[in-house]
Amino acid sequence: MVPLISKITIYPLKSFDGIDLEYSHILPSGALENDRRLTLLDDSGNYFNAKRYPEIHQFECQFHKDWFSMVMSLPSQSKMEFFDLRTDGARLVSWVSQFCTTVTAFEENTEAGLPDDRNANGPTLISRATLELVASWFDGMTIHDIRRRLRPNIEIEGVPAFWEDQLFDSTVPFSIASVQLVGSNPCQRCVVPTRCPDSGSVLNDFSDTVRRKRKELLPEWSDPSRFDHYYKLATNTKLALESNGGSISLGDELILPTN
Repeated sequence: MVPLISKITIYPLKSFDGIDLEYSHILPSGALENDRRLTLLDDSGNYFNAKRYPEIHQFECQFHKDWFSMVMSLPSQSKMEFFDLRTDGARLVSWVSQFCTTVTAFEENTEAGLPDDRNANGPTLISRATLELVASWFDGMTIHDIRRRLRPNIEIEGVPAFWEDQLFDSTVPFSIASVQLVGSNPCQRCVVPTRCPDSGSVLNDFSDTVRRKRKELLPEWSDPSRFDHYYKLATNTKLALESNGGSISLGDELILPTN
């Protein structure tokens, strides 16, 4: 069993669509470079995110070659615009605010990104087998669908479902290429994965099904004490104390510490 990186995804604009990469950098802060680099803000200074604003699902984003070359569209109104995310923050606010008047500003953090979990701002990690298994719990759901609902950064192949649970030990680092990370905790899920990424319509039994099946199928290497509830999928990470970041690529092996 050799755990290999099979997918790297970043989400340059928080809560919107992502871009798949062949390689990326983990910054000295622990953040995946350009992941959640920007966010839109509402008129109260809160993140304009999918937790608060289901209308985000109306928008589609596509990237052309680079993380910053983004086309945002609003299919319901046949609207489309190109943005360079390095320079067009104010113009992006102006365009989105035509349709969502609560959007008034943006925030950017190039060094650490703008994750929900500031204590574990490294990439979220999940196995392909986990995604395939969870998708199989719901009629008609594909692995592509569940990826878009859960929005992980790094996908691992060559391992069984929930293999990533064994990375929760926040004192023992694991390695990807030259980067050392530690797993902090299982990723607690919110309302967003219950919604269709395209329409925003809610799959009412999503969270209950995940809770029930996650508990039922908890593998022997998972520590039950890390679960105050079972609506948790993927592993949050942060940079190990002795690491300064580095580069990761598709095909890199994830190496567990030896006993």
